[in-house]
Amino acid sequence: MKPERTRKRVQINDHCIFDLLILAAFVLFTIQSFEYNPRARAIPMGLGVIGGIMMLLQFLVDAFPELRLKLRFLSQRGLLGGPDPFKGRDVQHADWNRRIAVESHQTEKKVASWARVFRIILWLAGFVALLKAVYYLVAVGLFILFLTKMEARESWGRSLSVAVGTCVAFYLLFDVILNANL
Repeated sequence: MKPERTRKRVQINDHCIFDLLILAAFVLFTIQSFEYNPRARAIPMGLGVIGGIMMLLQFLVDAFPELRLKLRFLSQRGLLGGPDPFKGRDVQHADWNRRIAVESHQTEKKVASWARVFRIILWLAGFVALLKAVYYLVAVGLFILFLTKMEARESWGRSLSVAVGTCVAFYLLFDVILNANL
């Protein structure tokens, strides 16, 4: 009789640690928001609660691979996630174990992912420097435009539309609704 292979129920890797760090930031947003007056706390508390819930779900999916079957919408690749080898295929329920194994193997083999993280940190540093020099909407627009073009490898049209949409949303939120002087 062959001994049964036990699957790892909990998988703690760099994705899980990153998820926990972002979750901690959202929890701090929420806690810090209680020190503001009721009108000023709405945005940080909303971002903290919603972001915290989203990061908790992402952590659970990253730490417990079996949850990927139940929370499929969380295991999809994002804008900066790269190409999906299963895109266009109708993945059946039984194929999910194979897909999880392939994704885990790909995750372990990505040495270049740390270089990508470093590049994004450099993009953020450039964004902060640009914020000091120009109006915040210009900085946000340029940051989004070049980040989506260079890192996500999107077309210029799509990158420009995302950047303009973000600037319009920021203008409406901060300048029109909140009347903030940024």
